[in-house]
Amino acid sequence: MNRKLDFPILLLFTALLFGIIIRFYPAISNGFPLNDGGMFYTMVQDLKANGYALPQFTAYNHADIPFAYPPLGFYVTALLSALLPVSDLTIFLYLPALVNTFSILAFYLFAKETLNSRTLASLAAIIYALSPRSFLWQVMGGGVTRSFGMLFLILMLWQAVRLFREYKDKHLFLTILFGAGTVLSHPQTALHAALGGILIFLFYGLNKRGILSAIFVGLGVVLLTSPWWLTIFLNHGFEPLLSAGQTSKRTLEFYLIVLQLHGPGNYPAIPFLIFLYIGLWSLLKKRDFFFIVWSISAYLIDPRGGDGVALLAESMLVAVGLIQLSAWMTHRGTEQPEIVLSQRSSQILVFGVMFWFVLVGSASDFQLLNTSLKSEDLEMIEWVDSSIDGDKTFLLVTGREFSMSDPLQEWFPTLTEQYSVTTLQGLEWTLAERFFPWYEQLAEFQHCEDAACVDEWSNRNSVDYDYLIVMIPAETDEGELAISLRTLAISVSSSDEYALMYESERALVFELKK
Repeated sequence: MNRKLDFPILLLFTALLFGIIIRFYPAISNGFPLNDGGMFYTMVQDLKANGYALPQFTAYNHADIPFAYPPLGFYVTALLSALLPVSDLTIFLYLPALVNTFSILAFYLFAKETLNSRTLASLAAIIYALSPRSFLWQVMGGGVTRSFGMLFLILMLWQAVRLFREYKDKHLFLTILFGAGTVLSHPQTALHAALGGILIFLFYGLNKRGILSAIFVGLGVVLLTSPWWLTIFLNHGFEPLLSAGQTSKRTLEFYLIVLQLHGPGNYPAIPFLIFLYIGLWSLLKKRDFFFIVWSISAYLIDPRGGDGVALLAESMLVAVGLIQLSAWMTHRGTEQPEIVLSQRSSQILVFGVMFWFVLVGSASDFQLLNTSLKSEDLEMIEWVDSSIDGDKTFLLVTGREFSMSDPLQEWFPTLTEQYSVTTLQGLEWTLAERFFPWYEQLAEFQHCEDAACVDEWSNRNSVDYDYLIVMIPAETDEGELAISLRTLAISVSSSDEYALMYESERALVFELKK
């Protein structure tokens, strides 16, 4: 009864508790995989149909997309599908949230090793667990690959720090194992594994033994992943991987967006940014440059996905900043986290910050609730699947410019086995430098306001199609794209070139008369 409260354990338990709630709530509420994952669902079916050997191509969207994606998540999903009495859709719904929850604990271990403090690590774990960037894209249907990539990346970084500090065989083995898992899970995390490993080597292992360890890690990862990349090379060469690497824009506009997210205009993140810059100042004063170099490098090499990796470093900086501010408030004359957090005022500050992050994370959850197919969408898809013969070509006008964050564009080819011209998913593996021009054309198509615009767009892009689907926005939506959807629906309905085949409050399906 006289034992002191273990504050770090309490904070870690809080991070896991609220992290689990925030990650699972959208899945439980929706009942269908969040946002994307349709292509991955098809790839899992392809894998099972091919006797668990890697196929050359995926059947997704009849687009001749090479089966070049890192396959670890597909194998895990297929194995769970064989072992558990649940549907593949159920696995796509809950597995990403489960794996992403494990990343919280992995991050705590990494932070504890890097910051040399259980208290700082547990604070950082709370910040990480409740930050939207740590879970938004991870818990979606596509998280069956992304969540594994992030989990293995964090584990690899944790063991890499231990390796260059202690040089034990078990750390070498685990660094190689987790590094291979990262490469086999997701292309972006593979890139960041290389970046993070190099930076950890430069800051922690720049000596003869460190150089040897780094060489062994590199060779070990290459060897363990060779069955996959050799198969891809023999089937397709490296063109698909090089093509996918061209889908992250490195432009001044993208970098300005990153700066804006780290500026005072990003109101929900102001508490995060305050502690971030205090922590940055505190470590720069100590000439500790690892976190700032890592964050900037992550954004520079990968503007599209670097924010989720930079969050690892930023969460630790926020924890340092929170302790520094608490030390100033308590006038203790020390920055030792355990002593600082023994004060009541510091504990009030910490729990106030936790409450704010719970609110921010919960708000992001409600955004996720709107990124899934609803019952009306599934009814339309079911009608298409049961009423229209296969091998037809569709144009989908949904009112969303970015196809990769449009669940209908993503899942329509999977659930109907029809061809959707307007679905962008998977084309990053085939279009190379033509990816962004085609993306701009698809975004332009979503602004069509009449049948003449659809006709002009299809002629200009040499697109032949059989059916046009126009989604009907909610009555309360008065946005530009919502207005264009309504006018397009009226125009096509009155056109002699189309026949209305299906109508609901949510969607109209037209057949093009030929």
